[in-house]
Amino acid sequence: MRKSVVALFFCFAATAAAAEPEYNFTGPLVTPNASALPGGTVLVEPYLIYTESHAVYDGTGGRHDARPGSHQWLLVVPATVGITERLNTQLTAGTAYNVSGKDHSDGTRLTDTSLMLQYMIVAPRADGTGPAVSLSATHVFPTGKYDKLGDNPLNGTGSGASSNRIALFAQQKFWLPNDHPLRVRALIAWGPSPSTVRIDGVSSHGTPPGFQGNAAMGTSMGVSAAVEYGIDRHWTLAADLAWDHRNGTHLQGTVCPTPATCSNLDQRNGPNWTYSVSPAVEYNFNASVGLIVGAQLSFAGHNASSYWAPQAALNMVF
Repeated sequence: MRKSVVALFFCFAATAAAAEPEYNFTGPLVTPNASALPGGTVLVEPYLIYTESHAVYDGTGGRHDARPGSHQWLLVVPATVGITERLNTQLTAGTAYNVSGKDHSDGTRLTDTSLMLQYMIVAPRADGTGPAVSLSATHVFPTGKYDKLGDNPLNGTGSGASSNRIALFAQQKFWLPNDHPLRVRALIAWGPSPSTVRIDGVSSHGTPPGFQGNAAMGTSMGVSAAVEYGIDRHWTLAADLAWDHRNGTHLQGTVCPTPATCSNLDQRNGPNWTYSVSPAVEYNFNASVGLIVGAQLSFAGHNASSYWAPQAALNMVF
């Protein structure tokens, strides 16, 4: 079992009979693992993420200050279970605490929850070399608070939408001339428009007090690529490059601050996207436990927030 975990998930550099030194990987911050966990194996990887934004990208890509901006502490815990040698399932839940200026959410709040099924359609060789290719389907459950926020919009930690996403991702390890491994990953994902969300009052979609209506969100798409360079059996350098895109949200309804003063609201928000880079350092205690520390930083965008998000995750295989 130990050799299977090493070969399929951490991509160890050698089998017991090979002469190359051993190397461990935890995986980069953004792009997921395309190699499935062996059946009966459990992986838990809690992330602690601090996101700060004091600027926005406008419709032409220009960057402008936005004060006081926003801050968020996010704890998100993906738990992955190997069902068979090729089929995995992953449940991800989290809590968030939001701050803007002197205002903040009323404590930590549950975020939306996701359930993913991953099937490895191409498996790597037993020594971890060769490509691994997987297909996944994810459903997001609207467990986070999103409307009826009253006088504190910072309590919004969800979208209110039941949504789906499919993804195709791959990875492969190469040996460099200096006998160090380089592992590469890539992902492409797409999500259809989720179901229309009924909204009452102040919401995470920016609706004002007295609003009654609907939010229709657009399709989403994401592309990312990552590299990991093994320095020795404990230390690894990693980096991701990502592009995230979502079509705009259409808000329709009425705004009634008082029963006698109602007006119609029909607002279409344009599509938004961001480019980001995520450098990180991994320290692998052994083949089953690894720590990664780094940050995700946006460097271009369109109708979106400019942000930086330092974070750390502890990867534990059981």
